[in-house]
Amino acid sequence: MTRNNNKKRNLNKKLLENNKSISQVKREYWNILNFPTINLDIIKKWDVQKLIYHLKVMFSVEGYCRKDLFNKESEYKFRLKQIDGKTFLKMTRNDFFKMDISGLLILHLEAEILRLHGYYKNENYYEPEELLLKFNSFELRNNNIKKENFFNKKDLFQQLITRKLLKVPSIYELKRFLLTPLPMRVFVPSFCLLNNQENSNIYSYVIPQEQCFREFGNIIPSSPISLPFINALTYPYNSNSPCQENNLICYNLIIDALIQGTLSCLQSQKSQWIYMARNFIQSKEDLLRPDWMCWINDHLIIHGVELPENIEWDVGIQNIIEKTHWKDIYYSNLPFKFVYISKGPILRWYVFDPLRYKIILISQDFDLDRILDRLRMIRTVINIYNVLDSIRRNWVQFKINKSTHPLYLTINRDGGTNIEFMGNFVKKSLSTQKMKENFNYDTIRKIYLETSHIKNLIHCVDLEGNLSYPILTKDGSCKIFLHPVGYYYYPKNELEVKSMIKTILQVLKEMHQVNWTHRDIYWGNILRQDNGDWLIIDLELGGPVNEILQFSLWNRWPEQAVIGKPYLACYDIYQVGTLMDELKGTDQYFNNYSKSFIQFKNLLLESAKDNNFTAEMALKHEWLSEVITCSHD
Repeated sequence: MTRNNNKKRNLNKKLLENNKSISQVKREYWNILNFPTINLDIIKKWDVQKLIYHLKVMFSVEGYCRKDLFNKESEYKFRLKQIDGKTFLKMTRNDFFKMDISGLLILHLEAEILRLHGYYKNENYYEPEELLLKFNSFELRNNNIKKENFFNKKDLFQQLITRKLLKVPSIYELKRFLLTPLPMRVFVPSFCLLNNQENSNIYSYVIPQEQCFREFGNIIPSSPISLPFINALTYPYNSNSPCQENNLICYNLIIDALIQGTLSCLQSQKSQWIYMARNFIQSKEDLLRPDWMCWINDHLIIHGVELPENIEWDVGIQNIIEKTHWKDIYYSNLPFKFVYISKGPILRWYVFDPLRYKIILISQDFDLDRILDRLRMIRTVINIYNVLDSIRRNWVQFKINKSTHPLYLTINRDGGTNIEFMGNFVKKSLSTQKMKENFNYDTIRKIYLETSHIKNLIHCVDLEGNLSYPILTKDGSCKIFLHPVGYYYYPKNELEVKSMIKTILQVLKEMHQVNWTHRDIYWGNILRQDNGDWLIIDLELGGPVNEILQFSLWNRWPEQAVIGKPYLACYDIYQVGTLMDELKGTDQYFNNYSKSFIQFKNLLLESAKDNNFTAEMALKHEWLSEVITCSHD
């Protein structure tokens, strides 16, 4: 009796340790980013128990597949059939059907066999009708989804074709992960396959829709996700004689169909978090952008360069480096960004490594004149989507404290002003209507030219970065290329406030000395540069000292600044006092600041009443020279 009890205790202890070991090792042992992860010779030596252990671990990893698929009933059937590692590697779909297990489980098991082999062992296979019957019935039972709505629901189909990764893959895991087989094949109408009947390999990715029947003989309709596959199969091509005339445009259309079309179909209708755009060359500055771009959370995450066939790959690589502008104000703490280079019909995927500031090849060469390569390209794009989704879901770890700007993405402000960050400078466009109603081109041109020597003030440059002046276009709009680039930053303590105020007053002093006023000093026009210096921007509202006002900004200017009266230099200084007064806006907050800070703030707020008060006088105040021994966050 005691011996039996000891045996039971040992057995229970063993089972407990076994279950504990499963939870402990699953992260290291089962890594879905590795392709393959296990040597085939080792798998062939697995007994039944070892194979079941492997599948248990696989189906217990959160985010890889549904945990309830491989249950006790499935485990019993594997034991009953005595399926070991060697047998498992040779199993076909028909073998799984005979076991009477769910269609969705069959899809995952088949994908795992392919993964363990490290390649598609047999790409020439068709989808048996029974799989779709099982698959359809299984989902109806478990999700209570109406039959007629199941496969035409885009979001549901998107969940079936994609994988949710728990973590963002590292740069070195991407190459293998992009080769991961899709969880299932996509239904496309048979007429899309008429021209490709001899190419049986395409059936690794698609299945004729007419082979997929529901329980009552109705054909399962294709989903929106089928569209990229249909485009890949039906878009004109000729592998023996690819289009020579306008071939770059021809391949651009194919690229848009395969990349942009696929990503568009994968997005949930409830949450459109991916934004994509193609660069159309209409002006010189358009040449500074990538040919194709994709953003998530306003961060450039995919960057495409498209070259004629006779251009070398190195030219494309250099193009990518020049147009990346990897700074945290554009990319936050993103671990990488995807990049593709196409050269005629050939396309390669790379990843940009910000730590080494270089790009790394992560794909095969895709020949866009070959149908099979187009389908492989879609598989790669779907896997890229999985990575982008993992970045989006883990976004909190990539955020930074400072404000960020979307690179190459146009931002519309107040209807008539467009802003676009282009790396080392900002393009600002003022509409024709805006110019007619609010601005005078000659004044704008003159103020930028005559203040170009002032440090920490925004300057107008040309596309090469040389000091220049705004451009008036034929339609009456105005383009201004601005340098340097800054970001929004709110000072955290009195020391930082002092640094900011001192910089603003020094800029105003030098502006007033050359007879210009800024007139638009507020928090939105005070930025910080990467080197820690402050930057004052937006000169479009500026004008000469003592100019008679044609309009008034009552909410920012002192009450003395009215239409028909001159705008005095001291009104700029009043606005600096308003900045200080707006710090949190409560008397209680000002208790954290020194008495001389309060005195100086009040002095600036009274400056509008003294026509003789200058920025130079303000700079001599004791608060700007006294040493602060501690700061208040």
